[in-house]
Amino acid sequence: MAELTKIKKRDGRVVGFNERKIRAAILAAFKATGEVEEGKRGKEAERLTKIMVNILRKNIKSEVPTVEQVQDMVEQVLMAAGYYETAKAYILYRERHKKKREAKRILGVEDDLGLSVNQLKVLENRYLRHDEYGRVVETPKQMFRRVARFVAKEEKKSKRKFWRDKFYEVMVKMEFVPAGCYFRGSGTKSGMLANCFVLPVEDDMGAIFDAVKWLALVQNAGGGTGFDFSQLRPKGDFVKGSGGFASGPVSFMKVFDAATAQVMQGGYRMGANMGVLRIDHPDILEFITSKTEEGEISNFNISVGVTDKFMRALKEGKRFELKNPRSGEVVQQIETRWLFSQIVTLAWRTGDPGMIFLDAINRDNPVIKTLGPIRATNVCGEQPLHPFDVCNLGSINLARLVKDKRVDYKRLEQITRTAIRFLDNGVDASKYPIRQITKMAKANRRIGLGVMGWADMLYQLGVGYNTEEGVRLGKRIMKRINETAVEESERLAREKGIFKNWKGSSFEKKGIKRRNLAVTTIAPTGTISMVADCSSGIEPVFGLSFVKNVVDEGGLSYVNPYFKEAVEASNLSEEQKNQVYERVARTGSCQDIGYLSSSIKKIFVSAHDIKPEWHIKMQAGWQKQTENAVSKTINFPQKATILDVERAYMLAWELGCKGITIYRSGSKEGQILEKTEKAKKKSVIQTKLRAMQKSK
Repeated sequence: MAELTKIKKRDGRVVGFNERKIRAAILAAFKATGEVEEGKRGKEAERLTKIMVNILRKNIKSEVPTVEQVQDMVEQVLMAAGYYETAKAYILYRERHKKKREAKRILGVEDDLGLSVNQLKVLENRYLRHDEYGRVVETPKQMFRRVARFVAKEEKKSKRKFWRDKFYEVMVKMEFVPAGCYFRGSGTKSGMLANCFVLPVEDDMGAIFDAVKWLALVQNAGGGTGFDFSQLRPKGDFVKGSGGFASGPVSFMKVFDAATAQVMQGGYRMGANMGVLRIDHPDILEFITSKTEEGEISNFNISVGVTDKFMRALKEGKRFELKNPRSGEVVQQIETRWLFSQIVTLAWRTGDPGMIFLDAINRDNPVIKTLGPIRATNVCGEQPLHPFDVCNLGSINLARLVKDKRVDYKRLEQITRTAIRFLDNGVDASKYPIRQITKMAKANRRIGLGVMGWADMLYQLGVGYNTEEGVRLGKRIMKRINETAVEESERLAREKGIFKNWKGSSFEKKGIKRRNLAVTTIAPTGTISMVADCSSGIEPVFGLSFVKNVVDEGGLSYVNPYFKEAVEASNLSEEQKNQVYERVARTGSCQDIGYLSSSIKKIFVSAHDIKPEWHIKMQAGWQKQTENAVSKTINFPQKATILDVERAYMLAWELGCKGITIYRSGSKEGQILEKTEKAKKKSVIQTKLRAMQKSK
């Protein structure tokens, strides 16, 4: 009888034979069909595996068997033993994997990391290098090595290999993934590694069109831009130089919007902007209604820059002054309740405007005395920035940090330290489109380390998103990340020097020497979470079952793997389990399934199962431990009222959030994910701009 020590894989590689994999495959098939009682499955799978291996040894003689031969033998043994349903399930399993292999082949990507079709499709479409004919010319591993090598070149020559390997390790394990610009820019002609930019808009015609030019240069390089239009004089104000009258901020926003559209046509991705106007600007009503017509200023998210003064006046029922920014003159007194009502009504209808809370932002501004107050953010709101300031981002995948049903804090700290060094190197490794940005980037060295996979972590830990335990855990994890990140920035300051704008900052006053002005940010992580195959940012999952249509128009239906694992481990019958999967495929939620245990329903909540106040509590909890800001969408069901939205805006301010963005289901065309039944009818994107999450 021949020794069975090797097996030939489909790609021709010969690897060690492991009969435990055969046992696991048979066991999984038994579990899927329920044809063998749960208590007997392991023993029966072991028996059949030994039979199969003995037959294989007799038949192979001296040759190395192939994977296909082994799988054919598994089918035969199952049928010979009378397990026809299990054999059928195993055949269907093989067929599904055959289709996946074929899809990978069509993509033209060599999968050297064992990634899913969807992960490969995202990489092929976004980040892997192509030749002049559009053919992929690097593998996922090679892509990660390219990035690690490019970022590690900022280290001393004697340390480059060490840090290149460290950077590669955390990325290839999907423990830390930098923002998409790292994959697009590393080792390329553009070389830009930063996502987030804010550009100044001054009350001068030449300066306004300088900003338009800068917008084009930044977006052509792949960045998103934020603007504060509050310095522009109001519509109808006298212009002394021309003897005419001003057209107001909104008219110029349309110019910026048109410029973005043209850059989009010539570029490879969609541009995006954030437009901010202070609550006390005389044109505030025109601003908040600027996106009510479909297609108007479509390349902008808009947010009202709100002050504590306004919010206190609102609570006290006082009137509020609107001032001409040119002269400081009060031009109107307005009812705060009426203005606030207009804002929340429009947000309820369209998702715009959001709010940024200027005083909350500037309370955490270490350079307010030297650089002044921050008045604008990047596209998604997670990065408040001074004019010409910039930030590069990356996120830790929390889904990978659950060990024996506990958070692996030791590994979390290790990844945090490596990621901070990586992002700090990125400041120097990156090219920037204009010299003012280059100067500010090097002077502030602002970076933003955040997280993704939060919902996946909660599922694994058995903790509900909409619970006090969930909020406390979020605070604890981000506190550990931020403290470790600050420690690492201080250590880097001793090794490489402090940031240039440290002089005059609050850090100088406290005697704290840091390498970076700020170190932590919670970004939406739209595309990189798809690369890492985890949930986005700190968002809950959109639905327990959903369609991803990255391979073909029909899409592929998915049941959340953690939910499926919990259902399979439950005492439900096979018929009930199938009914559960059918129900969540239709609705995305398991909350109305009466026979499903309350413990499963408590843990496995999706976005629309969670009341808005819990979304806000979660955002506020993470914000308390984050130096920059937090990007999060407060999801509302379609039946939510305007009063619900109003309460959410007030609560966000009261709890210390730096901003708020809401989305009521169905209020805007284009959602990123829909429940399976609807998603099969049309392909849709959820965010106010398609580019918002694509750029992270």
